[in-house]
Amino acid sequence: RAAPQTHGHKASPPTGIHAFHIGKNSRVFYSEKHYGESVPESGKNIMNPTTIIDIAEGGYMEMDTVQISGVDNTIRTTKAKLGDKATLKITERIMTDGEQYAETRFEVDLDGEDSGTHVISRSVARENSRQLYVSNVNGNNKCSGRTECDAIIMDAAAVSAVPKINANSTDASLVHEAAIGRIAGEQLIKLMTLGLTEKEAEDRIINGFIS
Repeated sequence: RAAPQTHGHKASPPTGIHAFHIGKNSRVFYSEKHYGESVPESGKNIMNPTTIIDIAEGGYMEMDTVQISGVDNTIRTTKAKLGDKATLKITERIMTDGEQYAETRFEVDLDGEDSGTHVISRSVARENSRQLYVSNVNGNNKCSGRTECDAIIMDAAAVSAVPKINANSTDASLVHEAAIGRIAGEQLIKLMTLGLTEKEAEDRIINGFIS
């Protein structure tokens, strides 16, 4: 699903709530792509989508979200509840530049026995943009959960990652990882020795990172 573009002399915030109720042993793949096209001094593209997910016993959902520039301000919220043997995999890819701000919040309740989730975030922040990643995985039963956040930071950008895991059962197995850093110099040098300019080398690394 592609979110609509917004134009005009005032900020226009399209918002929407997507609710998924995954039945017993059902499988769903959901792709969400956000884009926008700003006109200087004509307003801002603001997108604040909310996704609600409820997965019954044995259900599976894979969610792939992409936001590559073009959105000036966004707060993306995803909340999920999983039943017995239910599985949820979420992968988000975000790139911001200019003065853009992107905030993503994930909250997953692993209520069912043998339920599991894997939340992955890959992002690039350029120029003066800012990003905030918050994840909250609650292990309320015998379950497994993993949340990952990897970000490349460039120029004068800022990135904050707040991965949180809560084990409310002795049988919960939860892991969180977060890494923020600039592109390694040796990566650039290696590609430049193959004939690429520094800008081309940067773009090649970024495209590979968020693809």
